[in-house]
Amino acid sequence: MADPDRTTPIAARAHRTAWPHRGPARAPRIAHPAEPITTPLPVLGPGGFVIADAPTQPIALGRAAGGRRPGAGAGGGAAMSISSALGALAGLVSWLLAARLLPQAEVGLAAAVVSAFILIAGMTQLNLGLGLMRWLPTAGRYAPPLVWRSLLSIMPLSGLVGLGYVLAVPELARTAAGADGSHVLGTCLFVLAAAGWGAFVIHDYVLVAIGKPWWCVWRNGLFAAVRITLLVVLGTTLGAQGVVLSWVGPIVVWIAAGSLVLAVAVRRFARGACGGTMPCPSEVVGFLGPTAVAQMGYTLLLNQVPLVVILRFGPEAGAAFFIAWQATVVVETAATYFTHSLSAACAREPERAAELVCASRRRLLVVFLPLLGVGALLAGPGLSIFGPQYAAAADVLRVLLLGQAFRLIVVHELAVRTATGRGVAFARLHLTGTVLVLAAVALVPAGDTVVGTAVGTAGGTAGGTAVALLPVALGYAAVQLVLATHVGVLQLRGLGRALPGRH
Repeated sequence: MADPDRTTPIAARAHRTAWPHRGPARAPRIAHPAEPITTPLPVLGPGGFVIADAPTQPIALGRAAGGRRPGAGAGGGAAMSISSALGALAGLVSWLLAARLLPQAEVGLAAAVVSAFILIAGMTQLNLGLGLMRWLPTAGRYAPPLVWRSLLSIMPLSGLVGLGYVLAVPELARTAAGADGSHVLGTCLFVLAAAGWGAFVIHDYVLVAIGKPWWCVWRNGLFAAVRITLLVVLGTTLGAQGVVLSWVGPIVVWIAAGSLVLAVAVRRFARGACGGTMPCPSEVVGFLGPTAVAQMGYTLLLNQVPLVVILRFGPEAGAAFFIAWQATVVVETAATYFTHSLSAACAREPERAAELVCASRRRLLVVFLPLLGVGALLAGPGLSIFGPQYAAAADVLRVLLLGQAFRLIVVHELAVRTATGRGVAFARLHLTGTVLVLAAVALVPAGDTVVGTAVGTAGGTAGGTAVALLPVALGYAAVQLVLATHVGVLQLRGLGRALPGRH
């Protein structure tokens, strides 16, 4: 029977010098009741913690299940930030090389395939990455089954959804298979990429959760180097198919080798812990439910928009839009990571939540608004690096960056709803923005786009691209303006008073 007087576990400092003898097997010291009880502190070895079941009972000094080394949290955040930066830099370099090596239409076709399988993988991860970050540190001996159940849930789901997607959009399979390849081959390559990328991202979260954060940096850096090398080798000979293979090949190899490494690392982590707990089904559903829906909306926003443009406006116009869209993706990702600290700050000082929210909003705008202004000024020269066809989309990029300025208000509001635990409200705002942007992109009249404007000249084609895509960018900016206005109205009406410390 559970103890009705059970209290919240607390921790007491352990003293290694408490025992007069130096025998090989030291018994844990029982803390005296008069000694101060404090927050968890490292004892008896790296990653150990003292756990007190209740202050009226003997306090056993030992390692908590899944205890982490001191400072692992900070190292994990830095490692994931560096990994994200490496991925963004590798993406920029790879698409710059593709634009230099391949015709614009080939870049557009390859971008459609890559955006599609990343979209599928992101939507079918069910936010299990953050879930594992939450549950693995205390899983202890249950860590291996928790990890493998998660991965064996994601990979089949990603593959199955990817199969349905590629059957609905057969152009993706044709690009992956190449000019002389079979449709079945292209379908298999797309399914492998979707299933593999879903697991690839989860591996990073697992490594951070078990105290191996810097392994993420090395694996992502090596993956980027191999992928870029393969793109140069295969892209020059196979065109768009070479770009796709430069992704699929490393993904398959990294998942096969990484799963073996992960098996050893997770098993060692489990052996080094005492006991452990598995999350109950209600906890899993309660956490993953709203956050997984929000992640789907976020993934749709970043990946489905360029895919719709490529399919509706053609690969030439789609390639120009895809490159411009990457600038908004970089700003969106950086701003989101920038606001992550708000949750931790509000958890540490809940009585100052309102003050912290205002300060974080001010810092976000001070840092990112000037960057967006500089990006708008340098839009033309920046896109010209990719080629004159891409430089014609400079006005498109400027309008997208204007929309991203309004988007900063929305990103901050999303961070506030996360910090205050309003998961349903968080998902609602995310999905509303995604649906409105996709509707704007889908409803913009395609008209006679690039081909109709090109009178046999590159200048005519580029001009037609800019004219055709500008309404898409205006639609995105208009949606972000509406959402930012909605958030501002809510704040003016005082609907954010749920924050502690707000009067």
